[in-house]
Amino acid sequence: MRILHVLPSLDAGGMEQLVIRLAANAASHGDTVVVASGPGVWVERVVQAGAAHVALPVTSRHAPHGVITAMARLTKCIRQVRPDVVHTHNIRATLLARLALLSARHQAALMPTLHGLAPGDYRAASRVLCLAGGGVIACAPAVARSLKGAGFPADRITVITNGAELRPAGPRRQADLRASLALGAAPVVAGIGRLVPQKNWPVFIAAARRLPGPSYLIAGEGPLRQELADLAAVSGSGVRFVGLVDDVAALVGLASCVVSTSSWEGLPLTLLEALSLGVPVVATAVDGITDLVPPTAALLVPPGDTRAVAGAVSRVLSDGGLASELRREALAAAAEWRPERMLAQYRHAYRAAAAGEPYWGQDRPDP
Repeated sequence: MRILHVLPSLDAGGMEQLVIRLAANAASHGDTVVVASGPGVWVERVVQAGAAHVALPVTSRHAPHGVITAMARLTKCIRQVRPDVVHTHNIRATLLARLALLSARHQAALMPTLHGLAPGDYRAASRVLCLAGGGVIACAPAVARSLKGAGFPADRITVITNGAELRPAGPRRQADLRASLALGAAPVVAGIGRLVPQKNWPVFIAAARRLPGPSYLIAGEGPLRQELADLAAVSGSGVRFVGLVDDVAALVGLASCVVSTSSWEGLPLTLLEALSLGVPVVATAVDGITDLVPPTAALLVPPGDTRAVAGAVSRVLSDGGLASELRREALAAAAEWRPERMLAQYRHAYRAAAAGEPYWGQDRPDP
Protein backbone atom coordinates (compact mmCIF):
# COMPACT_ATOMS: atom_id res chain seq x y z
CA MET A 1 0.00 0.00 0.00
CA ARG A 2 0.93 3.63 -0.45
CA ILE A 3 -0.23 5.73 2.49
CA LEU A 4 -0.10 9.52 2.69
CA HIS A 5 -0.67 11.22 6.04
CA VAL A 6 -1.65 14.90 6.07
CA LEU A 7 -1.63 17.01 9.24
CA PRO A 8 -1.18 20.67 10.15
CA SER A 9 2.23 20.40 11.84
CA LEU A 10 4.71 18.09 13.51
CA ASP A 11 4.94 19.91 16.82
CA ALA A 12 5.11 17.73 19.91
CA GLY A 13 1.59 16.50 20.64
CA GLY A 14 -0.67 13.48 20.82
CA MET A 15 -1.92 13.66 17.24
CA GLU A 16 1.61 13.94 15.91
CA GLN A 17 2.75 11.06 18.12
CA LEU A 18 -0.03 8.90 16.73
CA VAL A 19 0.97 9.68 13.12
CA ILE A 20 4.58 8.71 13.82
CA ARG A 21 3.47 5.44 15.40
CA LEU A 22 1.18 4.64 12.45
CA ALA A 23 3.92 5.51 9.96
CA ALA A 24 6.42 3.23 11.69
CA ASN A 25 3.93 0.36 11.78
CA ALA A 26 3.01 0.72 8.11
CA ALA A 27 6.68 0.96 7.08
CA SER A 28 7.40 -2.22 9.06
CA HIS A 29 4.79 -3.98 6.89
CA GLY A 30 6.57 -2.85 3.72
CA ASP A 31 4.19 -0.02 2.85
CA THR A 32 5.32 3.23 1.26
CA VAL A 33 4.55 6.00 3.76
CA VAL A 34 4.72 9.75 3.21
CA VAL A 35 3.85 12.36 5.81
CA ALA A 36 2.93 15.85 4.57
CA SER A 37 2.79 18.49 7.26
CA GLY A 38 3.67 21.96 8.36
CA PRO A 39 6.89 22.46 10.34
CA GLY A 40 7.58 21.07 13.79
CA VAL A 41 10.17 19.62 16.11
CA TRP A 42 9.26 16.01 15.27
CA VAL A 43 10.02 16.00 11.54
CA GLU A 44 13.14 13.95 12.18
CA ARG A 45 11.10 11.36 14.08
CA VAL A 46 8.97 10.83 10.97
CA VAL A 47 12.09 10.08 8.94
CA GLN A 48 13.41 7.75 11.66
CA ALA A 49 10.06 5.92 11.54
CA GLY A 50 10.73 5.01 7.90
CA ALA A 51 8.52 7.58 6.18
CA ALA A 52 9.32 10.35 3.75
CA HIS A 53 8.38 13.90 4.75
CA VAL A 54 6.91 16.59 2.53
CA ALA A 55 7.07 20.08 4.02
CA LEU A 56 3.92 22.18 3.84
CA PRO A 57 3.70 25.82 4.89
CA VAL A 58 1.73 26.86 7.95
CA THR A 59 -1.95 27.08 7.06
CA SER A 60 -4.59 29.11 8.89
CA ARG A 61 -7.56 31.34 8.20
CA HIS A 62 -5.19 34.28 8.70
CA ALA A 63 -2.70 33.06 6.08
CA PRO A 64 -4.58 32.44 2.78
CA HIS A 65 -1.35 32.41 0.77
CA GLY A 66 -0.10 29.55 2.94
CA VAL A 67 -3.20 27.53 2.11
CA ILE A 68 -2.71 28.08 -1.63
CA THR A 69 0.94 27.07 -1.46
CA ALA A 70 0.16 24.06 0.71
CA MET A 71 -2.47 22.84 -1.75
CA ALA A 72 -0.04 23.18 -4.67
CA ARG A 73 2.65 21.20 -2.83
CA LEU A 74 0.19 18.55 -1.70
CA THR A 75 -1.21 18.23 -5.23
CA LYS A 76 2.32 17.66 -6.55
CA CYS A 77 2.96 15.12 -3.80
CA ILE A 78 -0.21 13.19 -4.65
CA ARG A 79 0.71 13.08 -8.33
CA GLN A 80 4.15 11.71 -7.48
CA VAL A 81 3.20 9.26 -4.72
CA ARG A 82 -0.20 8.18 -6.10
CA PRO A 83 -1.37 7.02 -2.69
CA ASP A 84 -3.98 4.33 -2.13
CA VAL A 85 -5.05 5.96 1.14
CA VAL A 86 -4.84 9.59 2.22
CA HIS A 87 -5.10 9.62 6.00
CA THR A 88 -5.90 13.13 7.25
CA HIS A 89 -5.79 14.38 10.80
CA ASN A 90 -8.38 16.93 11.86
CA ILE A 91 -10.45 19.32 9.79
CA ARG A 92 -8.05 21.69 8.04
CA ALA A 93 -5.94 18.81 6.76
CA THR A 94 -9.03 16.98 5.51
CA LEU A 95 -10.29 19.93 3.52
CA LEU A 96 -6.82 20.57 2.11
CA ALA A 97 -6.42 16.92 1.07
CA ARG A 98 -9.83 16.76 -0.58
CA LEU A 99 -9.03 19.85 -2.68
CA ALA A 100 -5.58 18.50 -3.57
CA LEU A 101 -7.04 15.15 -4.65
CA LEU A 102 -9.46 16.95 -6.94
CA SER A 103 -6.66 19.11 -8.31
CA ALA A 104 -4.42 16.08 -8.92
CA ARG A 105 -7.35 14.15 -10.47
CA HIS A 106 -6.32 11.15 -8.44
CA GLN A 107 -8.70 8.59 -6.94
CA ALA A 108 -7.67 7.57 -3.43
CA ALA A 109 -9.54 6.69 -0.26
CA LEU A 110 -9.77 9.75 1.99
CA MET A 111 -9.66 8.67 5.62
CA PRO A 112 -10.10 11.48 8.18
CA THR A 113 -9.35 10.93 11.85
CA LEU A 114 -10.83 13.46 14.25
CA HIS A 115 -8.64 13.86 17.33
CA GLY A 116 -10.95 16.13 19.27
CA LEU A 117 -12.11 19.73 19.01
CA ALA A 118 -13.27 22.52 21.26
CA PRO A 119 -16.97 21.90 21.95
CA GLY A 120 -18.09 24.87 19.86
CA ASP A 121 -16.24 23.69 16.76
CA TYR A 122 -18.04 20.41 16.07
CA ARG A 123 -20.91 21.82 14.04
CA ALA A 124 -18.60 23.46 11.51
CA ALA A 125 -16.45 20.32 11.49
CA SER A 126 -19.48 18.19 10.71
CA ARG A 127 -20.31 20.33 7.69
CA VAL A 128 -16.76 20.10 6.31
CA LEU A 129 -16.59 16.34 6.84
CA CYS A 130 -19.96 15.83 5.15
CA LEU A 131 -18.65 17.75 2.13
CA ALA A 132 -15.48 15.62 2.12
CA GLY A 133 -17.61 12.50 1.77
CA GLY A 134 -17.08 9.04 3.19
CA GLY A 135 -16.66 8.21 6.83
CA VAL A 136 -14.73 9.49 9.81
CA ILE A 137 -12.63 7.79 12.46
CA ALA A 138 -13.04 9.24 15.96
CA CYS A 139 -10.14 8.83 18.38
CA ALA A 140 -12.47 8.27 21.35
CA PRO A 141 -16.16 7.64 22.07
CA ALA A 142 -16.61 11.23 23.31
CA VAL A 143 -15.42 12.59 19.95
CA ALA A 144 -17.86 10.30 18.13
CA ARG A 145 -20.74 11.46 20.33
CA SER A 146 -19.91 15.13 19.80
CA LEU A 147 -19.64 14.67 16.04
CA LYS A 148 -22.94 12.78 15.92
CA GLY A 149 -24.58 15.48 18.04
CA ALA A 150 -23.35 18.09 15.56
CA GLY A 151 -25.21 16.38 12.73
CA PHE A 152 -22.70 13.97 11.16
CA PRO A 153 -24.34 10.64 10.22
CA ALA A 154 -23.78 8.10 12.99
CA ASP A 155 -23.47 5.20 10.54
CA ARG A 156 -20.40 6.84 8.96
CA ILE A 157 -18.48 7.17 12.23
CA THR A 158 -16.20 4.49 13.63
CA VAL A 159 -14.16 4.69 16.83
CA ILE A 160 -10.53 3.61 16.99
CA THR A 161 -9.38 4.49 20.46
CA ASN A 162 -5.92 6.04 20.62
CA GLY A 163 -3.31 3.63 21.90
CA ALA A 164 -0.70 4.73 24.40
CA GLU A 165 1.92 2.96 26.46
CA LEU A 166 5.26 3.71 28.05
CA ARG A 167 7.93 1.24 29.03
CA PRO A 168 9.39 2.00 32.47
CA ALA A 169 12.65 3.94 32.56
CA GLY A 170 15.38 2.34 34.63
CA PRO A 171 17.02 3.95 37.69
CA ARG A 172 19.91 5.32 35.62
CA ARG A 173 17.66 7.22 33.21
CA GLN A 174 15.61 8.60 36.07
CA ALA A 175 18.74 9.65 37.95
CA ASP A 176 20.11 11.39 34.84
CA LEU A 177 16.88 13.30 34.37
CA ARG A 178 16.66 14.20 38.05
CA ALA A 179 20.16 15.64 37.86
CA SER A 180 19.51 17.54 34.62
CA LEU A 181 16.37 19.11 36.09
CA ALA A 182 18.14 19.84 39.40
CA LEU A 183 15.41 18.14 41.42
CA GLY A 184 15.78 17.74 45.14
CA ALA A 185 14.15 15.26 47.48
CA ALA A 186 10.66 16.81 47.37
CA PRO A 187 7.91 14.83 45.63
CA VAL A 188 7.48 15.74 41.96
CA VAL A 189 4.09 16.81 40.63
CA ALA A 190 4.20 16.96 36.83
CA GLY A 191 2.00 18.36 34.10
CA ILE A 192 2.81 17.23 30.56
CA GLY A 193 1.38 18.76 27.42
CA ARG A 194 1.23 21.63 24.98
CA LEU A 195 1.13 25.17 26.37
CA VAL A 196 -2.19 26.10 24.79
CA PRO A 197 -5.51 27.36 26.20
CA GLN A 198 -7.16 23.92 26.04
CA LYS A 199 -4.85 22.59 28.77
CA ASN A 200 -5.87 25.35 31.23
CA TRP A 201 -2.47 25.54 32.91
CA PRO A 202 -3.49 28.53 35.09
CA VAL A 203 -5.50 26.04 37.17
CA PHE A 204 -2.37 23.91 37.65
CA ILE A 205 -0.42 27.01 38.69
CA ALA A 206 -3.10 28.16 41.12
CA ALA A 207 -3.36 24.67 42.64
CA ALA A 208 0.42 24.63 43.17
CA ARG A 209 0.17 27.91 45.05
CA ARG A 210 -2.44 26.34 47.35
CA LEU A 211 -0.21 23.35 48.12
CA PRO A 212 3.43 24.36 48.68
CA GLY A 213 6.13 21.77 49.21
CA PRO A 214 6.30 19.55 46.14
CA SER A 215 8.41 20.30 43.06
CA TYR A 216 5.95 21.35 40.36
CA LEU A 217 7.01 20.90 36.74
CA ILE A 218 5.27 21.56 33.44
CA ALA A 219 6.89 19.77 30.51
CA GLY A 220 5.92 21.01 27.07
CA GLU A 221 6.08 23.90 24.64
CA GLY A 222 3.56 26.17 23.01
CA PRO A 223 2.55 29.74 22.30
CA LEU A 224 1.57 30.49 25.91
CA ARG A 225 4.92 29.65 27.48
CA GLN A 226 6.02 33.17 28.36
CA GLU A 227 2.57 34.20 29.54
CA LEU A 228 2.29 31.14 31.77
CA ALA A 229 5.84 31.49 33.10
CA ASP A 230 5.08 35.10 34.04
CA LEU A 231 1.89 34.00 35.78
CA ALA A 232 3.74 31.32 37.73
CA ALA A 233 6.40 33.80 38.81
CA VAL A 234 3.92 36.46 39.90
CA SER A 235 1.77 33.96 41.79
CA GLY A 236 4.71 32.58 43.75
CA SER A 237 3.58 29.05 42.93
CA GLY A 238 7.08 27.72 42.29
CA VAL A 239 5.99 26.01 39.07
CA ARG A 240 8.92 25.43 36.71
CA PHE A 241 8.63 25.17 32.93
CA VAL A 242 11.16 22.65 31.69
CA GLY A 243 10.30 22.59 27.97
CA LEU A 244 10.10 19.39 25.96
CA VAL A 245 11.43 16.34 27.79
CA ASP A 246 12.60 13.65 25.41
CA ASP A 247 12.54 10.89 28.03
CA VAL A 248 8.89 11.10 29.06
CA ALA A 249 9.02 7.68 30.72
CA ALA A 250 11.79 8.90 33.03
CA LEU A 251 9.83 12.04 33.89
CA VAL A 252 6.68 10.05 34.66
CA GLY A 253 8.77 7.62 36.68
CA LEU A 254 10.09 10.47 38.81
CA ALA A 255 6.61 11.89 39.42
CA SER A 256 4.61 11.13 42.53
CA CYS A 257 1.59 12.51 40.71
CA VAL A 258 0.76 13.55 37.14
CA VAL A 259 -1.87 16.28 36.76
CA SER A 260 -4.08 17.23 33.81
CA THR A 261 -6.21 20.39 34.12
CA SER A 262 -7.63 20.44 30.58
CA SER A 263 -10.90 22.20 29.81
CA TRP A 264 -11.67 19.58 27.14
CA GLU A 265 -9.97 16.57 25.62
CA GLY A 266 -10.38 14.20 22.71
CA LEU A 267 -8.15 11.61 24.35
CA PRO A 268 -4.89 12.77 25.99
CA LEU A 269 -2.06 10.38 25.16
CA THR A 270 0.30 11.73 27.84
CA LEU A 271 -2.30 10.98 30.49
CA LEU A 272 -2.84 7.45 29.18
CA GLU A 273 0.94 6.95 29.11
CA ALA A 274 1.24 8.00 32.76
CA LEU A 275 -1.53 5.58 33.72
CA SER A 276 0.18 2.80 31.75
CA LEU A 277 3.11 3.13 34.17
CA GLY A 278 0.80 3.10 37.18
CA VAL A 279 1.61 6.64 38.28
CA PRO A 280 -1.19 8.31 40.31
CA VAL A 281 -3.11 10.78 38.18
CA VAL A 282 -5.29 13.78 39.00
CA ALA A 283 -7.34 14.91 36.00
CA THR A 284 -10.36 16.96 35.12
CA ALA A 285 -13.54 14.97 34.53
CA VAL A 286 -14.07 15.92 30.89
CA ASP A 287 -15.61 13.60 28.28
CA GLY A 288 -12.42 12.47 26.60
CA ILE A 289 -11.07 11.31 29.96
CA THR A 290 -14.15 9.93 31.72
CA ASP A 291 -14.99 7.73 28.71
CA LEU A 292 -11.83 5.68 29.08
CA VAL A 293 -10.37 6.23 32.56
CA PRO A 294 -12.32 4.46 35.32
CA PRO A 295 -12.93 6.60 38.42
CA THR A 296 -10.98 4.04 40.45
CA ALA A 297 -7.85 4.50 38.29
CA ALA A 298 -7.41 8.26 38.81
CA LEU A 299 -8.77 11.08 40.93
CA LEU A 300 -11.13 13.02 38.66
CA VAL A 301 -12.11 16.58 39.57
CA PRO A 302 -14.40 19.23 38.04
CA PRO A 303 -12.82 21.34 35.27
CA GLY A 304 -11.51 24.69 36.46
CA ASP A 305 -11.73 23.80 40.18
CA THR A 306 -8.40 24.85 41.65
CA ARG A 307 -9.32 23.82 45.18
CA ALA A 308 -10.33 20.33 44.01
CA VAL A 309 -7.07 19.86 42.08
CA ALA A 310 -4.97 20.89 45.09
CA GLY A 311 -7.02 18.67 47.40
CA ALA A 312 -6.67 15.64 45.14
CA VAL A 313 -2.90 16.10 44.79
CA SER A 314 -2.63 16.43 48.58
CA ARG A 315 -4.51 13.15 49.03
CA VAL A 316 -2.21 11.33 46.61
CA LEU A 317 0.94 12.62 48.29
CA SER A 318 -0.21 12.00 51.86
CA ASP A 319 -2.03 8.66 51.54
CA GLY A 320 0.26 5.82 50.53
CA GLY A 321 -2.62 3.37 50.49
CA LEU A 322 -4.57 5.50 48.04
CA ALA A 323 -1.51 5.90 45.79
CA SER A 324 -1.01 2.11 45.75
CA GLU A 325 -4.67 1.51 44.92
CA LEU A 326 -4.55 4.03 42.07
CA ARG A 327 -1.45 2.32 40.74
CA ARG A 328 -3.11 -1.11 40.68
CA GLU A 329 -6.29 0.18 39.03
CA ALA A 330 -4.37 2.23 36.45
CA LEU A 331 -2.26 -0.72 35.37
CA ALA A 332 -5.40 -2.84 34.99
CA ALA A 333 -7.24 -0.16 33.01
CA ALA A 334 -4.29 0.40 30.66
CA ALA A 335 -5.03 -2.89 28.89
CA GLU A 336 -7.95 -1.11 27.19
CA TRP A 337 -5.68 1.30 25.28
CA ARG A 338 -2.84 -0.94 24.19
CA PRO A 339 -1.13 0.43 21.05
CA GLU A 340 -1.21 -3.03 19.45
CA ARG A 341 -5.01 -2.94 19.40
CA MET A 342 -5.11 0.50 17.80
CA LEU A 343 -2.51 -0.40 15.18
CA ALA A 344 -4.34 -3.59 14.20
CA GLN A 345 -7.60 -1.67 13.84
CA TYR A 346 -6.03 1.00 11.65
CA ARG A 347 -4.33 -1.69 9.58
CA HIS A 348 -7.72 -3.28 8.99
CA ALA A 349 -9.19 0.10 8.01
CA TYR A 350 -6.32 0.79 5.57
CA ARG A 351 -6.84 -2.55 3.82
CA ALA A 352 -10.57 -1.94 3.48
CA ALA A 353 -10.07 1.60 2.18
CA ALA A 354 -7.40 0.55 -0.33
CA ALA A 355 -9.76 -2.14 -1.63
CA GLY A 356 -12.46 0.45 -2.19
CA GLU A 357 -14.59 -0.80 0.71
CA PRO A 358 -16.02 1.30 3.55
CA TYR A 359 -13.53 1.48 6.41
CA TRP A 360 -16.26 2.53 8.84
CA GLY A 361 -18.87 0.33 10.49
CA GLN A 362 -16.75 -2.80 10.11
CA ASP A 363 -15.76 -5.45 12.60
CA ARG A 364 -12.17 -4.77 13.53
CA PRO A 365 -9.66 -7.18 15.02
CA ASP A 366 -9.08 -7.12 18.75
CA PRO A 367 -5.74 -8.81 19.39
